[in-house]
Amino acid sequence: MNKKVRNISIDIRRGTLLDENIPQLFNHLADHYDTYAWVRLALHYYAFYESYCDEENLWDRDAKDTIFKLNHIIRENILQSQSGFEREKVVQSIDEMRKGISRRMDILTAYTDVFQIYEYILNRLEYRFHKNLDSVDAVEFTKEILRYIFDTEDNFIINEKIKEIIGQLPIRITKQKYFELLKESIRAYLGADQSSLDTYLYMLRTSAMLYHQDGMDSEYPRLREMKEKLSGIDYKGITKEDYERAVVTLQAATLMLETESTVYFGLQEIVNEVYALLLCAPYANMVDTDMLEAKKAAQTILINMNELFLENEKSELTMNLMEQFKDVEGVQEELSYELTELEDALFEVNKNYHNLIQSLMLEPLFEVLQCSQKLLSNSIFIDLEKEEDKGIVDEVRIEEVTIKLEDEFTKLFAGQDKIMSRAVIANSINKMPVFFKNHKEVMDYILYSFERCTDSYEKAACVEIIKTIMSD
Repeated sequence: MNKKVRNISIDIRRGTLLDENIPQLFNHLADHYDTYAWVRLALHYYAFYESYCDEENLWDRDAKDTIFKLNHIIRENILQSQSGFEREKVVQSIDEMRKGISRRMDILTAYTDVFQIYEYILNRLEYRFHKNLDSVDAVEFTKEILRYIFDTEDNFIINEKIKEIIGQLPIRITKQKYFELLKESIRAYLGADQSSLDTYLYMLRTSAMLYHQDGMDSEYPRLREMKEKLSGIDYKGITKEDYERAVVTLQAATLMLETESTVYFGLQEIVNEVYALLLCAPYANMVDTDMLEAKKAAQTILINMNELFLENEKSELTMNLMEQFKDVEGVQEELSYELTELEDALFEVNKNYHNLIQSLMLEPLFEVLQCSQKLLSNSIFIDLEKEEDKGIVDEVRIEEVTIKLEDEFTKLFAGQDKIMSRAVIANSINKMPVFFKNHKEVMDYILYSFERCTDSYEKAACVEIIKTIMSD
């Protein structure tokens, strides 16, 4: 790590020479974010180009239009210098583009949960049309599952395995028991940050088809039609022909969702990096750095890749261009390490020295750094405008959201047949925090699920799915 960077960070945490160290911290961060964005953009742009060459014919018109606009922004505003006025207009455009992509991903996420429900149902109906079924020893298979779950001492991995397995078991718990688990899962957030509870409630609602995203019907009419086809099937009396048609519909929907999600995820990565470069441009290159070669290499890659995009040329990259990637290799990891140190100091400044930021007239740069930190984080779709709710979840809030959510689920179950309700429970119960206290409770739950399931076809399907999970 750069000694100067480390010393600045240490001095700020000690509260030493803040008038000098805070401006230096901000300059280093602006330069680091700028270089980091250049390098990441070069790598993601190349990866996106490869996808473009292979799958562009599967992408929808809106995605192609966004790519076209984005490539022109990169050409005219990133690879060429712009005035402050022009840059400000482009920042507004890129912000609108980012919001549009986020909205698309919200729609795709909502549809993904819908079709996961139907996938759960169809997977359990498949064995109705098999002539021979293997018998299942519930006790022995439960022991096999337990060995799989507890073959590690890492509690996080154990919990993830438990959630994955219980989402595939035959659902035979009563609605009353489900509501008890729902209440307990919400109660687990007592004393936590409000934002964490809000995230959990969002996950529960989407997984149960309780969340309807604006634009679901208008933006993806094909997905809407496929959803309506699947919702109109009588699953109790389904014939083999109806089942096979439903599977084809589900496969088409899944392919479309995977394709669209991949495109918009890749676009958002690139948009975030372009956004950060636009913000940091006026403040970058204020400090000496040993990353100039990496930045130049990244710029060379982008110039050439951008030309290929704009000319709609799908071809292998030249050897000379591929050589440039050697100069950016490992730079991202090195910068990440230094950014962690600098961001710790930035957190300290944000927490304790707001008045000093104002007196040093560094507020505009401070806002740029905070926004850049979000844009270049692992949270690709983070809301830049939403202020994190730092309130603590209390008893009143727990009671309020529990009653509301239970009412929503009650109304949902009232209009559904048993197989759909079980699918909803399965798709939401594995989003809950693990509710078992020990090995025996896990074993009892799994054994109960198999023993209470009298549908031999469903049981055989669940066994096969779980075996596949354990063998992967």
